[in-house]
Amino acid sequence: AGGRFGSFQPQQPAAKPERGYLQEFEMKEALETQASAVLESGRSGFSRVSRPFAAGIDFVFSSILPLEISAPLIFAGYGISEKSISYDDLAAIDVKDKIVLILSGAPGQDDAASPFQKKGIKEKYFPSRPSRHGGIDYTKAAAIIRRGALAVLLAKDSLDENGDIHGEILARQQVSDDKPILPDSRKKLLIPGSKAFPWEGRSIINISREMADAILETANETVESLQNKITSRYKPHSIRLPGSSLRLSNQVRYQLLKSANVIAFIEGSDPQLKEQALIIGGHLDHLGRRGEYIYNGAEDNASGACGVLAIARALALNPQKPKRSIVFCLWTGEEEGLLGSRYYVEHPVFSMDNTMAYLNLDMIANSWDEKGLQRMLRMLNVKEGEELLKKIKPENFLPLSFSAEAPELKSSLREANLSVGFDVLYRETAQNINRMGGGSDHSSFAMAGKPWAFFMTGMSEIYHTPADSMEKFNGATMEKVSRLIYLAAFLLADK
Repeated sequence: AGGRFGSFQPQQPAAKPERGYLQEFEMKEALETQASAVLESGRSGFSRVSRPFAAGIDFVFSSILPLEISAPLIFAGYGISEKSISYDDLAAIDVKDKIVLILSGAPGQDDAASPFQKKGIKEKYFPSRPSRHGGIDYTKAAAIIRRGALAVLLAKDSLDENGDIHGEILARQQVSDDKPILPDSRKKLLIPGSKAFPWEGRSIINISREMADAILETANETVESLQNKITSRYKPHSIRLPGSSLRLSNQVRYQLLKSANVIAFIEGSDPQLKEQALIIGGHLDHLGRRGEYIYNGAEDNASGACGVLAIARALALNPQKPKRSIVFCLWTGEEEGLLGSRYYVEHPVFSMDNTMAYLNLDMIANSWDEKGLQRMLRMLNVKEGEELLKKIKPENFLPLSFSAEAPELKSSLREANLSVGFDVLYRETAQNINRMGGGSDHSSFAMAGKPWAFFMTGMSEIYHTPADSMEKFNGATMEKVSRLIYLAAFLLADK
């Protein structure tokens, strides 16, 4: 990739010439983890009872960071503080220096009388498009930790087929006779000292319904009994669990690895504005080899990487340069947690204060068909979906997500599309990582408070399978998306 940049000679961003186009950095790989959780209960002055729980069955740590905690327990209902409907699970309790047990979701998901069904509240707590990283549950947990809690135990509030950690783990281990058995060889990586995303807090632990009931049994309660007390009047019912404490441990053995982003930039033409930069990027990694199977990652994300290179080449060869500089980034480690883009945000070529926006290319060579488009519109809860289908050609459709706080971003995208001609569904998203749901490298820039746009033409059945190869590649779609981004980038950087 660095050689491709070198062929049309944009500037190298590194301060030292010998470093070229590579931004190298260290990662830590978790080779082995040993997790434990032990409940201790009993009144002061009497013998204490210890109950251990099984890692991977009763509880799952959401982090590969080391942890050692022992603290009193408290039950905080659903962990919700929602002033707009005068509901606050945390008002009557002090969570500081406690381990806090909460339930997922919100009370009354299937009850029209629930205050959480009100307009403006329902989508927040019962979203039509669930986040891949837990969404509101991790928002609640992170807020409780900010209040001084040492850890949050997150238990499912329902017992549907996917309503328990144990059931979810077993479901993932089921073997299909119609598909090859593929070992999960994805590395567990982190960047030393990097800021964690909300869903990565070392102190957020998913637990089974059985473990939650065992904890609540110390107060002669169960998840069901407390749920009933909450939903009978839709009033909080948080309780202390006197005499109960939990010991949590997560011991991790690491090894150091090295990797690199590939970065180049084109200097802006304006003497003052060239110190500001627009970033265009896409991830360069995929899933690699699993057993005898090779995951080529043509769509995810050779398409986006090719798009970045094509846009960089076109801008480098254009004798007219925009006023601001444009940085081109090919990220490492996206599939392992957006590692490359996260490192860049903390070690940028241009400071984050001088970074105007980020444009993300991830899977841009797959066009829609009518069936897939119908499914996507239902998933996004687009009310006018049927009418939309009558007006557009599925193969010309482009859902385009971008941050709502940057009106100049939307105006540049609209103006650029006048010359390209996609049928675009513009999806403005609040600058909130939890509402976005993460999922690609734009999340790193959203976390840094920068405007972003996410270009992805569609997701098909070959996603994250060995079948993601060049045979499924739609070069015409990739070219059209790249032209749109080229024009939008020039307009943005030249304002």
